[in-house]
Amino acid sequence: MELYIRKADLAVGNILVVANQNKETTFIASRDKDNPFLIKLYNRLNTLIGEIKLKNNFLKIYSIEINGEEKATINAVPVIDLKYVYLSQANWNVVGNLVASKYHVTKAGKEILRVQPTILSQGHPGLELSFESLDDSPMGTLLAIFLDKYIKLPILAPKADLDNLGMKSKMSYLNNFKNKYE
Repeated sequence: MELYIRKADLAVGNILVVANQNKETTFIASRDKDNPFLIKLYNRLNTLIGEIKLKNNFLKIYSIEINGEEKATINAVPVIDLKYVYLSQANWNVVGNLVASKYHVTKAGKEILRVQPTILSQGHPGLELSFESLDDSPMGTLLAIFLDKYIKLPILAPKADLDNLGMKSKMSYLNNFKNKYE
């Protein structure tokens, strides 16, 4: 089973649509405005099925919960040099180039998920998630969103208004540049 995520939604949006090959919505992810470290995953019937939340702010430990039950913890936010992530409790190993979003996830030596960059319709860059089992899709989708640095913006300013970080300008880039330096 393949799922697709638009990279533009990961960068600036609070709502993210995950679609299948037929462009049908499979999951909807949302980032909470008050707590940007909380990412919730809903199915197409708008039922909450999973979430990622900050478990320990000091140690930067994140928790992945599926149907209200903690399934995995991630012990650190990936940084540029990091090529390997381990998810405890679920016993998932993530290996590959996390920066380029080209990695695979294994469990007990068997590959269960592949993530790679792709070009979507209308030329938009995106991520392709290939699952071996449908049961792993909620947790794998949350993991892919997390690893693509969906939560990196709130680290700059904990209670900042995300619209005022310069990511979504109501004016074009050239107008902003021209007005700044005239």
